[in-house]
Amino acid sequence: MVLRALAVQSVEELRARLEAGARIARDRWGFKVWDPRTNRWERVSVKLNEVAAGLYAQQRRASRAAAEGAEGEGKGISGDYAYIMGLIRQKIDSRAPILQKWAEDILWWQHVLSDTTTKILPDLLARLRVEEIDLEHPERTAEALVRHYVELRTAAQNAEALRQKYEEEIRARDEKIRALEGRLKEAQEACKDLEKFLDDFAARTKRTIDFFSRQVPPYLPAEARKTYRLLASRVQDIWRGFEQWASSPTRSS
Repeated sequence: MVLRALAVQSVEELRARLEAGARIARDRWGFKVWDPRTNRWERVSVKLNEVAAGLYAQQRRASRAAAEGAEGEGKGISGDYAYIMGLIRQKIDSRAPILQKWAEDILWWQHVLSDTTTKILPDLLARLRVEEIDLEHPERTAEALVRHYVELRTAAQNAEALRQKYEEEIRARDEKIRALEGRLKEAQEACKDLEKFLDDFAARTKRTIDFFSRQVPPYLPAEARKTYRLLASRVQDIWRGFEQWASSPTRSS
């Protein structure tokens, strides 16, 4: 690229260049203009510094507004798109449908490369060892970066496979736990039914023993009456022991 000294000498020429698609920039020597028609930088006269500063600030505000107005992944694309379209219009008819698609493809790759450079490349460079950096043969450094990228990708794939394996194991364990919980619930319901049956059985048995101990002896012979009452007394003692066990905390737990 060639930088011609003091090529832009008037305000009218500077404004015309900008309206035609040129961009103004600033460095330590002053202002310069990039002309897409000549594909070179051209220096702006020092006497135009005040006007050039205003146009430069206006250009930056427009670029910033376009970048802030975009959303999502396309943030900042509208300003770049307008700039590239301005350059293309100098050479090709902008009404051609393929022109817009071509510009969009260029911008898409531009942002992919930019994100790769700012988000992925620093991490890969940090993984490089000193002996892997070859300033005289950059392709060797690139090969080392690729190796580290493959290592990271392999580690990520292994971690994903391990995560899926653990998720399957957890899912199978949860299913077993739910099955055991269902069986436990059925066993608890069966225990409640059995407890209710024992309580009912105990009440009926007690009434039966009382009935036989009171109603049967009067109809027995005198000799058998004494034996029957002794037997009934023993049965009542056994039943009292059963009632004590039924009401004990051990059975309740």
